Amino acid sequence: MKNRIVLAREQAGLTQKELAQRMGVSPSTLNGYEKGNHDPKSAGLAAIARLCGVTVDYLLELTDDPRGQFAFHTSDTDPQLEALTQTARRLNAQGLQKLVDLAEDLVASGRYEKQPLDRERVAEYRKNGKEGCDHDRL
Repeated sequence: MKNRIVLAREQAGLTQKELAQRMGVSPSTLNGYEKGNHDPKSAGLAAIARLCGVTVDYLLELTDDPRGQFAFHTSDTDPQLEALTQTARRLNAQGLQKLVDLAEDLVASGRYEKQPLDRERVAEYRKNGKEGCDHDRL
């Protein structure tokens, strides 16, 4: 596990001091994890995984895929979401946090949040096809 912690931290672009600070532990504690002197408790392991953008399974060497299904579940019918997911998987922890912050800002603005489906409009679309329906109102 010690090598995986080092790899994950370095891939995330974090120094020992930065990761320790974000975890709320001393740099010497993190150094001990990385040297294999002691193992982090489950909360520490989860924090390392979250902050470095990897899965706990990766840190525990249960998989060689650092991101696994990392926090994204997409629909086969939404190519934009799939493209975003593929791009997000290439980001380090800092980039991923910026992406989440941006998405939250977009939703908070009220301009980009999905509106609930208008069931009558959906029924109209299914009945009449795309010519008989205003797509922007779905």
